[in-house]
Amino acid sequence: MRISRHFQTSIVLTSIGVSLVGAAGRIPEAIKRPPNVLMIAVDDFNDWTTVLAGHPQVKTPHIDRLAASGTTFTNAHCQAPLCGPSRASLFTGLNPSTTGIYLHINDDNIKRASEAAYRSTFLTHTFADQGYKTMGAGKLLHQGAGGDLLQEYGGHKDFGPYPEKPMRWDHPQTSTDWGAFPDRDEDMPDHKVADYGIAQLSQPQDKPFFLALGFNRPHVPWHVPQKWFDLFPAEGLIMPPFLQNDLDDVPEISRRIHDMPPTPTTDWLIENDQWKEVVQAYLACVAFVDYQVGRVLDALEQSPHADNTIIVLWSDHGYHLGEKNIVAKMTLWERSSRVPLIFAGPGVQKDRLSGRPVGLIDIYPTLVELAGLPPKKDLEGHSLVPLLKKPDHRWNRAALTFWGKGNTAVRTERYRYIRYEDGSEELYDHQSDPHEWDNLALNPAYQRVKAKLGNHIPSNQAPLASVSGFQWNPYWQEKTAAAKANTFDPEQLSPPSHQ
Repeated sequence: MRISRHFQTSIVLTSIGVSLVGAAGRIPEAIKRPPNVLMIAVDDFNDWTTVLAGHPQVKTPHIDRLAASGTTFTNAHCQAPLCGPSRASLFTGLNPSTTGIYLHINDDNIKRASEAAYRSTFLTHTFADQGYKTMGAGKLLHQGAGGDLLQEYGGHKDFGPYPEKPMRWDHPQTSTDWGAFPDRDEDMPDHKVADYGIAQLSQPQDKPFFLALGFNRPHVPWHVPQKWFDLFPAEGLIMPPFLQNDLDDVPEISRRIHDMPPTPTTDWLIENDQWKEVVQAYLACVAFVDYQVGRVLDALEQSPHADNTIIVLWSDHGYHLGEKNIVAKMTLWERSSRVPLIFAGPGVQKDRLSGRPVGLIDIYPTLVELAGLPPKKDLEGHSLVPLLKKPDHRWNRAALTFWGKGNTAVRTERYRYIRYEDGSEELYDHQSDPHEWDNLALNPAYQRVKAKLGNHIPSNQAPLASVSGFQWNPYWQEKTAAAKANTFDPEQLSPPSHQ
């Protein structure tokens, strides 16, 4: 283990007979200071990492290095398969079924969604209340870091730069597109996000810090410089698993909710000879962002903060790259909910994997406990510290994903169970069906399994918040129109600790 500069100094002082304990018997602040936190968020990043084995040709050496230095949760899932609600859930510590934030929401409107959201305390505010300096750059909440998320924000929440016109796909409701652009890494916002993080890590800090870095890639458009595409020649690429009649055994409401008109289908990609190019572009974006993560990790290792910083890396949701005839997120299936989640640093076992089902909502209480902050009893997630100490620790919980009121996925170590608002169901056994091709919900032999899994679903789910929205298909157009009646006026309530 590398010896920190503070520790090196303490050895020298001790060797020449200078006591590290002052006249009053106090331990110097440099030694007793609480741990720092480095949070790394990667947008739209599914399980295409080496450690999660999501794709056999992926290149993620720097994320692999982080995984080797900590604990990776191989069965981690988002609480909503869309950027805005997923991030709102993570930073409030509350499920969408409690706040009503199931769809996209502006950062400044999170506290206007419902009373539960209004009275919540952002994760970063909890750390600030305990004397931490909170700072960051890039995409953390949906628009960046609105809602006074951080004390210092360095900007760079931007999916550009964009070519003069779309290269492969042009639809007004999505920035989905793919191809090599621009010429230099330095022109990418993610490079600037890494630069910001490196600058903060390279200097001494007068108090413990919470540094959050939100990288945009592999969010669309899948544009990065050509050198990243060159790592993955299109001709030799392995395609994701795709079954032509995959959706024949799912209920009608499933097809309605998961319809994605603004993005290409796998059928379209095959017909237009673009599927390999999409996979290549996504892999290129993953390799690019992995390199940026590596730049930050290098800076931390070379900094005075290396031995006293907790690291957590996560993605807000997964992404379909052709599975189930979809090239998008926003589904209740494994492809859209499974995410990377890695912890490293003080108090975390090295080179460990845990297959227990966990959620992004568990990050908040985990960081609170790892940092030694007073516990917060109003959080709906659970601290993962027991699993960080012992990856196979007994764990009777399930990971929940919500896609609108009454539409819930339950993920355990073996099963995925989906129940829709009309009572329709899907059930998949991941031991025998990892691609979720065989819906077992109508098989009488699984009634007891479904009943047990259904016990995890909250019975009283909040209505869709009027300040959130999503207009991609007729189902969601109808839901967002009806949600306008679900108004909430925070001015009628006493103010929370942070507004």
